[in-house]
Amino acid sequence: MSSSPKAQPISLQRLAEVLPHYVLRTDSHISRINRLISTTSNLDTTLLTITYTLHLLHALLSRLTTFRLSIAAQSLYDLLSQLPYALPPSSTFFATLTPSPTSRIFRLATSTAALAALIDDVRIFLRLGGLLSIYTWGASVYRSPPQDKVLRTIVWGQVGACALFQYLENGAYLGSKGVFAFDNDKVNKWYVWSSRFWMAHVVLEFGRLARQRSLRRMEAVSKDRAERQDDESDQGKVSTKIEEEKEWWKQVYVNSAWLPVTVHYGSETGIVGEAQLALLGLVAGILGLRDAWRATG
Repeated sequence: MSSSPKAQPISLQRLAEVLPHYVLRTDSHISRINRLISTTSNLDTTLLTITYTLHLLHALLSRLTTFRLSIAAQSLYDLLSQLPYALPPSSTFFATLTPSPTSRIFRLATSTAALAALIDDVRIFLRLGGLLSIYTWGASVYRSPPQDKVLRTIVWGQVGACALFQYLENGAYLGSKGVFAFDNDKVNKWYVWSSRFWMAHVVLEFGRLARQRSLRRMEAVSKDRAERQDDESDQGKVSTKIEEEKEWWKQVYVNSAWLPVTVHYGSETGIVGEAQLALLGLVAGILGLRDAWRATG
């Protein structure tokens, strides 16, 4: 009976040849990640993607725990129904079942929720200085406003909505930490209203995108036919238009994902569950993180 061939161990010479390659690749990836999170906006996008991934994982683990408890409850009911002193069929059976603290799924769900909450807190803390960025944005709009009157009005509306959002979020966050003498009701009220101004910004963004597309179409119609027939000019313009179209649709997708999120947080009771909220946030996070990662290459 012939024995199966054994896997040959990697020789030291082969290991010495391969190891530098993997070290260089690891060093390249770490350097790229460092460049990615070196700016506040990219760091926020990275943390955003991570926290919504954790929220999705927590929602799935919680559903799995609930499913397992429902199976346990059904098994208990079936067992009691088979006993000699079983209750009549018309009786109602009540049972309180809680997940075991030693359950791996329960512990993982608890840890996931805790880490997601911590990252959410860090993201809000990093935004405390956001009013300075909004001021800089407003100053740049004042110095170089959009030529189109409609677009200019929309952008100024967005600046104002973002300023109010950031002001209220800062107050709610600091109040929740005891910096301001806010009770829980006031903290929650400020958070809700900050989200409503965030929602106003998102709605205005749809208006900006629609107006931007309308202006591009009017510009294309008004171009001279002879100029559009220039091959070299056309090649460059077609490439630019394709990139502009991709960027426009990406912003539409991101904005469409954020709209229900802002409505959820702007509502005192919420409108979607944790899993749906996480999926919406991941759409915006992944699209933003993809562009940020490409920019670091």
